[in-house]
Amino acid sequence: MALTDTQVAKAADLLAATFQGRTTIDALPADCSPANAAEAVQVQIGMLERLGLEASGYKAGFTNPPMLAKAGPDGPMFGVMFRDFTIVSGGSLKRSDVGPSALIEAEVSFRMAADLPARDGGYSHDEVMAAVDSAIIGIEFAVPRLNNPMGQPMVHLAADNGAAMAYAVGPDIADWQSRDLRQLEIELLFDGELVSEGLPLPARCDERWALAQTINHFSARGVGTHAGDLITTGAAATPRPLGNASDVVARFAGIGDVHVNVEN
Repeated sequence: MALTDTQVAKAADLLAATFQGRTTIDALPADCSPANAAEAVQVQIGMLERLGLEASGYKAGFTNPPMLAKAGPDGPMFGVMFRDFTIVSGGSLKRSDVGPSALIEAEVSFRMAADLPARDGGYSHDEVMAAVDSAIIGIEFAVPRLNNPMGQPMVHLAADNGAAMAYAVGPDIADWQSRDLRQLEIELLFDGELVSEGLPLPARCDERWALAQTINHFSARGVGTHAGDLITTGAAATPRPLGNASDVVARFAGIGDVHVNVEN
């Protein structure tokens, strides 16, 4: 049986409160847990309405082959990124906002050049690519409101807005149209120490596919994307928890670095 409006409101209230309080819970209560992607979207919309934060763009997760297999027919998952927590490389985030459990993800993202209003049937791959300004490199600070996130059902993470919290915008990939973005060499460093590298090709997502999936997911919800919006496509290197690190760098060979200072 589908979630009632009351059950959706209960889950949305709980997730919004954990976001605002920078706290976590072990799980969504059984009596208001989404059972599929459609119910997860309902809860996510309610959570976002309660937060009232302006969008800077959108994110996709569970986009690489192993995670898609884990998600099954409900994957991938999508979320809204927030302007209040979107910074340019070299900027700072507050530890009190992201916390030690934040998962740091080096990602390939896109900046849109043209509006793609919501429409029935969505957009073709070619239409989406024609609306892109540039591919960029970035770091997502994913902050799940649910403990043990990889042990949670994917649809519960989707209800939690895909654990979206903060994003750091790095340099453009100048020749992105002619590159296989899945083969970019990546290093993730915490306080100068290498903690992660780019996933091997069989485990990397197709970033262009993830972009189109994200655009069309939100279009189907009646949400269009706009020039200047950022769309990030999922972890391209193994995510690592922030812990006590203060200096976070994602290094993309031949492109540049994305650098974030985490302030106490």
